Amino acid sequence: MEIVCLDMEGTLTEEIWEKVAQLTGVEDLGKTTRDIPSYEDLLDMRIKVMSKEGIGLSDIQKAASSVDLLPGAFEFVSNLKKNFQVVILSDTFHDIAKPLMEKLGFPFLLCHNLEINNDEIVSYKLRDPQAKKQAITAFKDIGYRCIAAGDSHNDIQMFEVADKGFFINAPDKISSQFPEIASFHNYNDLEKAITQNSVFVNE
Repeated sequence: MEIVCLDMEGTLTEEIWEKVAQLTGVEDLGKTTRDIPSYEDLLDMRIKVMSKEGIGLSDIQKAASSVDLLPGAFEFVSNLKKNFQVVILSDTFHDIAKPLMEKLGFPFLLCHNLEINNDEIVSYKLRDPQAKKQAITAFKDIGYRCIAAGDSHNDIQMFEVADKGFFINAPDKISSQFPEIASFHNYNDLEKAITQNSVFVNE
């Protein structure tokens, strides 16, 4: 059996934090790993800004609830489930992602946890600094082939250990740095590439 490991924000959904910035008017909160490649640096910046601006978990959850799936994402994930196990490997947080998991049909999600004090996000607990890479390595250690897809700097760690990796919806400034990784901008082409690189579907 094979597992398709997918990033979430930018890959299947709009960016939660871009929506947060839009709803709160705080521009810095719209930055993602496309802007700040170090995820821990990005999180530290967000927590500092939220504390300064008085923005709490409930504000983030409100923004997350208004985030939409990218067009075709639900059908893409549903189609993959016919031949693959599908896992969402995201650097989001369980406290935030639930509305989006519902919209995607509740696929298996591996992400992180926040530390909350009276609605204030005071810190975060990462499963591992390279949790996506760690997850795929663990899947492979128990005999699964893994195919990965994502859109940003923090997805490169998946591609390093997956049997095959693809960009989807990646900005040219990122995908052009890694010309060896095929880059797609629609789910039909990505689904075909995943299927073509499957050992089991093509038996």
